[in-house]
Parts: sequence; structure tokens; C-alpha cells
Amino acid sequence: MVSKFIRRIVLLVFLILFWACSSKIIPISHSGKQMPPPSSSAMRVMPEEVDGMVLIRGGWFYMGSRLKSDERPIHKVFVKDFYLDKYEVTVEEFRRFCFATGHKMPKQPFWNKDDHPVVNVTWYEAQAYARWAGKRLPTEAEWEYAATARQNKQTYFLNQEHTYIRSQGNIADYALLEKDARRIVASGYQDGFAFTSPVGYFPPNLFGIYDMEGNVLEWCADWYSADYYGKSPSQNPAGPPKGNYKVIRGGSWNRCGDYLRPTYRTWYPPQCTFNFLGFRCAMNADQALQNQAKQPLVSGVR
Repeated sequence: MVSKFIRRIVLLVFLILFWACSSKIIPISHSGKQMPPPSSSAMRVMPEEVDGMVLIRGGWFYMGSRLKSDERPIHKVFVKDFYLDKYEVTVEEFRRFCFATGHKMPKQPFWNKDDHPVVNVTWYEAQAYARWAGKRLPTEAEWEYAATARQNKQTYFLNQEHTYIRSQGNIADYALLEKDARRIVASGYQDGFAFTSPVGYFPPNLFGIYDMEGNVLEWCADWYSADYYGKSPSQNPAGPPKGNYKVIRGGSWNRCGDYLRPTYRTWYPPQCTFNFLGFRCAMNADQALQNQAKQPLVSGVR
């Protein structure tokens, strides 16, 4: 009698485990909230770098600040794994795109060299380049997540050794003041460049991404809304469905002070161009893996 009871218990446990393994179980956190489902890329080994892009491992972070009305409220956001360009798109790279597609190359300032970030590009041109390259523009949430390097701080943190003069990247400094005495610049700081600098010249952040704190502002994919943070989804927010302005993030060679924080939001009409505005690209982790899988094998090595 006892042995039959034990066998029934064992059989019941087996059936429960079998059902659990074969069903789609929604993971629940300790707080009782539904957790984000793991992406298919999470089941595979992802390379840390692909075609000049750095893997950004997804996770939760606190987005926004209390310093400006459109940066409020501070809210918890989850972004899934994605790849982000290590560098801003350069003049040379954008020229190759124009040559291949017939787009007109935007006129560059006299000081902007081939290895400097391309400027004077509209949002539409940035979007067209990203699609041509098999990529996309980063969302505002992805951009801030990468810029803060999961530190949940309102200041940029560069991965560098402590030096007598700590690098702040290419921002408004004394070199710019020598060219334009009307400029407001960072006190006591000289980065050596009045305007743009070669991409990757200054130290990267903790994720290995360069120039998010300076050089040029960067177009994001999202439409801008001042009150979006109060109603945005907590997982992978992509901005409002429509609007009149596109989100712009980052620092630039002509900015300093309050502008230099990763939470600062700027916006312009998508057709605008400026000599301090460029972009970088992003890519879904799954897409990067699919692209890698399509590459031909050579002598058994991809």
C-alpha cells in the first residue's frame, strides 16, 4: 500500500516536470512581476564585437533624471541585447555609402577630415545609411543605456587612467575659444581640437564605446515627446509612434556644462543639418548572429 502511494507521488512529480519543460513558462521575479523573456540570442554564444560593433548586454537601468522636465520621471527600463557602433560614422564611410547608392554627399566643413565623424546629415540620410549598412539607428533608451555603461549615473565615465588633467572627451574647450571668443567653454580644459576630432581619439567608456560624451551629437531613431517618460513601456521603449522632432543625444565639440550628461535630451526636425550633428548605428543581437551565420565557411573556419 505504501509502495503504491510512493509510486503515484513519483509519477505525479514526473508529469509536472515534463509539463513544465514542454510548456512556455513565463519567468517571474521575486517581486511577482513578469520578467522580460530571454531573446533567442541569449541561448547562443555572441561575439563581443561584430564588424566594428560592440555587444551591449541588455538589462535593467534607471533612465532619466530630475534635472530637466523632459528627463522626468526617473523610470526603470529594460533593453535587450544589441550591438552598437564602436565609433561614430565617419566622413569616409558616409562617402562610400553615397558612391554606392547615388546619394549626394553633404558638404563637410573644411576642418572635417575622412576619419572625423560625418556631419551636416539629416535624420533621413542617417536612416538611409543605416539601412544600407544592414543596421539601424539606436533607440533613445539604448543610447542612454550604452552611454551610462550601466552605472546609473548622470555623468559620463571614461575608461581611462587617472591623470593630472582628466580627459572629458572632445567638448567646448580653450581650443575652441581661440577660434571664437564668444563661446562658453569648460574652465581650464584643453582637448586640442577646436572642432571635431578623429573618431576614437579619446578614451572609451566602460562598454568600449567612443565619443558618446563629445565630438558630435547623434541622431536616435525615436520621435521626441516631452512627456514620453511618464507613459513609456518598461521594456525596450522605442519612442512615440509619430511626432515633429527626432531625438538627439550626446555631447559635442561646441557644448559644455549642463549639456554634458548622458540623460540630456535634445531634439530637432529630421530634415535639419548642423556641423555638430552626426550619428552611429545599432543592430539587434539576433540579426548580427543571423548575418554571421550567412557568412561562407573557409577551410572550416567562418
